[in-house]
Amino acid sequence: MSNSVCIEPCEFFNVRSGERTYGYRAYDDYEKTYDNNWDKIPDDDLEVLDKAMEEPDDILQGMLDYCQEEEKGIYIGSEYCDWEQIKHLWEIQ
Repeated sequence: MSNSVCIEPCEFFNVRSGERTYGYRAYDDYEKTYDNNWDKIPDDDLEVLDKAMEEPDDILQGMLDYCQEEEKGIYIGSEYCDWEQIKHLWEIQ
């Protein structure tokens, strides 16, 4: 079975305080993680991935390492970005 990495841009809403924060949820067949410390969500999918890559936790870093080692693409929202579209982001990190 092929492991798919997914990064979903998200708006998080605290139902008690009404506070809204922004970030992403990331998951694959084995792990899941999130970050809700963004000021806003970028409009472009590649910018979402680039922003998530800025300070990944250990779980996201493992997913990113897998994509790089296997030259696999990533789902960003509902759109699939193949390795050729995203590999340059590893060079600038």
